[in-house]
Amino acid sequence: MSSARRKPRISDLKGTRVLVLLPPGEEAEGLVSHLIRIHCLPRLEWPVPQRLPDDVDVVFMTVQTDARDAVRGLIATLTDLSPPIIALTGYEDPSTLQLVLELGASAVIERPVKPFGLLTNLMISRDVWRRRQSDARRLAEADRQGLALTAVHVAKMILCRLHQMEMGEAHRHLQKTAMDNRKSIEDVAQDIIAQCPALALAAGPADGDVGPSPMPPKT
Repeated sequence: MSSARRKPRISDLKGTRVLVLLPPGEEAEGLVSHLIRIHCLPRLEWPVPQRLPDDVDVVFMTVQTDARDAVRGLIATLTDLSPPIIALTGYEDPSTLQLVLELGASAVIERPVKPFGLLTNLMISRDVWRRRQSDARRLAEADRQGLALTAVHVAKMILCRLHQMEMGEAHRHLQKTAMDNRKSIEDVAQDIIAQCPALALAAGPADGDVGPSPMPPKT
């Protein structure tokens, strides 16, 4: 059974790498200073880059009018692995809200930026992003396991077809081959499938089926 999710703590923010995308000035300097006070590692950049650097954990980004073309260009490069973005805006007109939605912002902070609310939004954004990444890893692992189980099943059906084995006997054969060759049973199954592609296609699951389709009769 999996353990309960660890509760986020304020101390988790220590060392968080924060990219601040704001024009240089008093507002940007104040935001950077406050981030330093809460033990983050901020850096200020302007103008908005074409893509986000790999070495950041959170992004504060203005969506002001004169930066919108650059923001839209950046949006095209974002992926599910991109760090959480906290949008900074001074008004709530429809075009601004639309841009915030397209940006996939995890939070919105009113400009000019004030210290109040920064810590809360930073904590929530990081926690939501970490949970999303954890969920993505679990889904990827589930997909991998599902593919592995399908490969093993197809390989067993190939063995049954080639050597007139029962399914249990075919499974034991896969296990023994895996142990003898110091491979995983999934790798052995993939080897068998690669050696018998025609039989693998016949044994593979049809669209929408849970299990494999019946093997064709032996001629």
